[in-house]
Amino acid sequence: METPLRRIAWVMAWVSAILLQPASVDARGPLDFHGSPPSEVAITIGATRPSQVFADCEMANRLLGTVAVIGPVDLRRMAASSRRAAETGWPEETSVLGHAHVTRGRDAASYRLGLTPDGLLLFDDLESPRTFAMDASDCQSLLDPLLGYLGDLDAAPDVPVGQVVPLPPPYRRSPIVLDSATIRDRLNGGRKSNLPETQRYLPDEHLFVRLPEGYSPRTPAALIVWIDASTSGRPPEVFNAAADALGCIMVGAADAGNGRLSTDRYQLGLDMVSTISQRYHIDPQRVYVTGISGGGRISSGLVACFPEVFTGAVPIVGLNAYKHVPLGDGRFVVQGFGRPKASSWRLLRGHRIAPMTGPLDFNYREMVNATRIMTGDGLNVRLFEYEDMAHTLPTPERFVEALTWVDAEHAAARAEAVEQAEKLLAGYTSRFGDASVETEPQQRLLERVISTAPWSAPAWRACEILGLSPPPPATPETAAPTDETPGTP
Repeated sequence: METPLRRIAWVMAWVSAILLQPASVDARGPLDFHGSPPSEVAITIGATRPSQVFADCEMANRLLGTVAVIGPVDLRRMAASSRRAAETGWPEETSVLGHAHVTRGRDAASYRLGLTPDGLLLFDDLESPRTFAMDASDCQSLLDPLLGYLGDLDAAPDVPVGQVVPLPPPYRRSPIVLDSATIRDRLNGGRKSNLPETQRYLPDEHLFVRLPEGYSPRTPAALIVWIDASTSGRPPEVFNAAADALGCIMVGAADAGNGRLSTDRYQLGLDMVSTISQRYHIDPQRVYVTGISGGGRISSGLVACFPEVFTGAVPIVGLNAYKHVPLGDGRFVVQGFGRPKASSWRLLRGHRIAPMTGPLDFNYREMVNATRIMTGDGLNVRLFEYEDMAHTLPTPERFVEALTWVDAEHAAARAEAVEQAEKLLAGYTSRFGDASVETEPQQRLLERVISTAPWSAPAWRACEILGLSPPPPATPETAAPTDETPGTP
């Protein structure tokens, strides 16, 4: 005879089975089609489904309004997380990012995408009043393109170039938030940490920015994040020559000096990257960080612990390491952060770090020995030391030297890619000229030019031939004379 207790257990098991069984996209997450991942997700700036998508040609897709196309490899993982998606509302403070157009065979759905302040990615169904919430960390491949520059590629800069000026808010928070779990994982080598969680509140912060001479969103700029030791936060003038020579935007945060919580300083460094990447067209392979004294220590921690964000560093008269650093007299300086986890370490080994110091700097011996430790472990660290340098900023010429070394591998790879794209374009025009594209082989050749060196001059020319982009606006030097042009006969 069945007891009441057994009957209750049976009912609970039945209810659990119903709740946990695979369901269609109508009942489960937005990236789960009847228990299977979609074949493709196209991310657009507008709600319109893309009429054309280029394979492996991000620049061409971007000019058509499609900022990313996510294929089946990444989608399988995201679809598994999608099955745990919960229905929710759309809070007022949610930032609208773009739209996702999800397809699998004949099935299709479109969603408005939003990001909440607490890190939830929202999928708002455009055909029914339903909104799904997923952890943004489960959708990073989908989220990353939407956190970059989505503005007009021919827009004039919104601040004067060549000047350090306040950056108008709002500012964008980084997807990486230094809560206790992230601090343990990133800053303390997976061990429990006594560091407090970040307490920064972005609406109360103040950022400064400097655009390099000649900045245009048609060409992605490098980024230099400045970590000050004082409360100023204004990127120093001695960096201007390097920023202009290498095409770097500079950004710094006020009231983020040595008196601020270190976790706030780390967090603001990450927030500055997210903010500038949204506001201006940034090359994610050229995001560098520098700082002086205690700011130099923070800069070395940022590149080591977040190497997927920062791709190089110039720590000035201050350098932290992931091991205790002996001073040669029986004393040592304790490690500044935990050794990065394996995945971060692999990325870090591909980056360059250029600490700057001299014998007159009271941190000199520590920086020499910290450099030896890191180079001994296989990291690409080069000490820039100068006999007359004390605990001060370097000269403009010396900073150019250090930053040029940090940027050298990218610059060489870029120059090689542009040269190859120019050759491909020359080969195309010798065969077909500038006539409209009429055949598939013509299109493939132009796509190859674009994908070889995106955002370069030959890539822009290939886009013009494809009909994807008008020529750049005429400047006074290049504009054809008209009856109204001064000096025209």
